Amino acid sequence: MKKMIDQHLSTPQDAMQMLRDLDTGIMNHMTWMKTLHRALICEEKPEPFDLSEEAHCHCKFGRWYYQGNNYPALRENPVFLKIGALHKMMHDDARALLQAKAAGNEIGLAEYDKFMDGAISFKWEVRCLQFEIVNTICTTDYLTGAWNRQSMMSKLTAEMERMTRSGQPCCICMMDIDHFKEVNDNHGHSVGDQVLQESVQFIADRLRKYDSIFRYGGEEFLICLPETQLDEAELILNRIRTELSEHTIPLQSGNSTVSIAASFGVAIMTTEMSIQDAINMADHALLCAKATGRNRVCLWRIGD
Repeated sequence: MKKMIDQHLSTPQDAMQMLRDLDTGIMNHMTWMKTLHRALICEEKPEPFDLSEEAHCHCKFGRWYYQGNNYPALRENPVFLKIGALHKMMHDDARALLQAKAAGNEIGLAEYDKFMDGAISFKWEVRCLQFEIVNTICTTDYLTGAWNRQSMMSKLTAEMERMTRSGQPCCICMMDIDHFKEVNDNHGHSVGDQVLQESVQFIADRLRKYDSIFRYGGEEFLICLPETQLDEAELILNRIRTELSEHTIPLQSGNSTVSIAASFGVAIMTTEMSIQDAINMADHALLCAKATGRNRVCLWRIGD
């Protein structure tokens, strides 16, 4: 889900699992460091793989890091890539120390400091990635993967500031899934949760890369469309609305499907109004969409 979870992890559950995996990685790193120092200081034999040029692929962290199916989208993350580079460099420097020790050569202070600096940097970058993921969890709706209300206000404030600088427009849309109560009543709340998750995924996949979707509450969501005029927003959202109404969601039981539709209310933000005023206008437009038959896009034009 490109627009969810900081564009690197597809669900909040993935984010929690990634945190646990990184914690395990740090523990494995510390165990490896202990074994390495015993070989350097206590005359114990080093692990055979530590003398290999592919040592970074054979330690426990390396085996996890280089699994191709391990969070493939995260491999575009700059911090994740830096962790890999530091991890390899650390193992290369460790191999040089072990080879010097085996040859009976004295390990120089500069060589040892280089290794330790790399090891410390590696651990620091892993912690930075964990912090990035925690920050994502704190700004994400756990159920749907959409951004939450707190991040919504931050995003809309930034858009107001951008509009002031550039003069470019921004539209916001309030969206509500039609007859959602009937989904819960007829199929149960677990199906309702699935419908919310898949509806958000469906919409997010069809938004532009700089658009955002936020969970406003219940089955209601706010969509932010930067650099977009009102009529253009109507075209974008009508296309999404049509595709959503034609889409069926297979239930996890595998026995049936659910079809849904949604209503959309759109307003344009201006620098002369507050964020709440813009939200209220979009909400009024949403009420008009629901009052006039649902499964439609209604616009709130200033002066209406």
